Amino acid sequence: MSAKTMVSVLGLGLLVGCGNFEEARDSSGGIGLGTLGKADSDTDDSDTDAQGTFGDEGGSGSGSSGVGPVDSGPVFDVGDGDSADPDATDTCGDDCECTIPEHQPCDGATGDPFLAMGLGCPGELAVQSTVTGPPGAIGVRSSFGSNGTFAPREGQSYAVIGSGFVTDLDFETPGGDSNVDPLHCNDDLGGQWDVGGTLPPPLQVGGVAGDCTVDPVLVGTGDCSNTIADQFNQGSSANDYVELRFELDVPVDVVSLSYDFAFFSTEYPYYFGSAFNDMYVGWLESEAWTGNISFDAMGNPISLNAGFLDYRDDGGNLPEFQGTCMRQHAGTGWLSTSAGVAPGEHITVAFGIFDLSDSILDSYVFLDNFQWGCEPGAPVTTPEG
Repeated sequence: MSAKTMVSVLGLGLLVGCGNFEEARDSSGGIGLGTLGKADSDTDDSDTDAQGTFGDEGGSGSGSSGVGPVDSGPVFDVGDGDSADPDATDTCGDDCECTIPEHQPCDGATGDPFLAMGLGCPGELAVQSTVTGPPGAIGVRSSFGSNGTFAPREGQSYAVIGSGFVTDLDFETPGGDSNVDPLHCNDDLGGQWDVGGTLPPPLQVGGVAGDCTVDPVLVGTGDCSNTIADQFNQGSSANDYVELRFELDVPVDVVSLSYDFAFFSTEYPYYFGSAFNDMYVGWLESEAWTGNISFDAMGNPISLNAGFLDYRDDGGNLPEFQGTCMRQHAGTGWLSTSAGVAPGEHITVAFGIFDLSDSILDSYVFLDNFQWGCEPGAPVTTPEG
C-alpha cells in the first residue's frame, strides 16, 4: 500500500493519513497543513535516532508509516463492554469507568515532531496538525547535554521548537562568551514570523473576569488561566513566533490530557526579570477551558520568570548543558502539564514559543509524551523526576 495514501473519514471532516507527514508551504514561506492518522502495524519502528530540523531548507519533511483500513477504528482500552457504534456521538456517561487508551511509541527514525510527541501513531486516533514557523525552527531530538537528564519521556525522541534555529542547540557556547550578544542561539527568524501585539487565534492575550471552572460562561472569552497578559504586555510584541498545533477528538472514556516539556533560554542571565522575556504558551481550546495550561503555582507563564528554572549555568559547568548553546544560560527540567477535558469533545491544542519585544536571544521548548488520563479538573504543571 502506498505510504502516501490519504483517505477521508466521513462525518468527521478530518483527513487521515499514513504517518508520512505531508505539509504544504503557505504563501509566506512557512509550513502549512499536515495530517496524521491511523496506519497498519507494518510501520518501521526502527531503533535509529532522528535529530535535527523538521524539513530541510525547502520546507519539506516526512515521517514513516503506512495506512490501514478505513473501517478499522481507533484503538481504545474499554474493558469488556459491547462494541460501540463507530458513528455514535454519545460520550461516556456517569457510570463509565475512565480507561486510558493503549499507546505504542512510533517515533523511531522519525523527523515528524507530532509522532515524536506520541501523536498519530498507527491504530490510534487521527490527528489534524499544522505548524507555524520556518522549517529550521522545528525539529526532533533524542538527547541534550551530557548526563541523560533530557532523555526522551516517551519513545526514542521528542519535538523541539524555538524562537531560533534548532540546529544551533548543538553549538557549544565558547568560554567567556558574551551574555548580551551570544555567539549561538541568537537568531532573527525573519519579520514574517513577528505576529505583533496579538497571538494567532484562537490564542488570546487577554484574560477572563473570573474562574472558568466555576463559571462556564467565561470559556471562550479569553485566557482562562489569566497568566499571559501581564508578562506579554510588558514587551507588547511577539516576534519569531513558532507553533505546533493539532486537533483531535477526545476518547469517550477519558477525562484529561497531559504532556511533558522543558524550557530553555539564552536570555538568562542578562535579561532575567526584564521585559525582554521570551514566553512559551501551551493553549487548550475545549468545552471546559480556553487558555494557557502550562504555568507555575504562582500563576507565572513559562519563561525565565517562572518558578521552575532549576538549571542556571552561571559558571558554564553544568553537565545538563555541556556541548550546547545553553552553556552559561538557563532552563527547566522536564515538567508535566495535565488538564481536564470532556469525553468525546473535539479539542485544539497549540504549543507556541516566541521572543518578546526583540527578535534575538533565543528560547526553546522540548515537547514529549502526550497522553490521555483520568485526572479531571483545572490545569496543573509539576516537575517530573
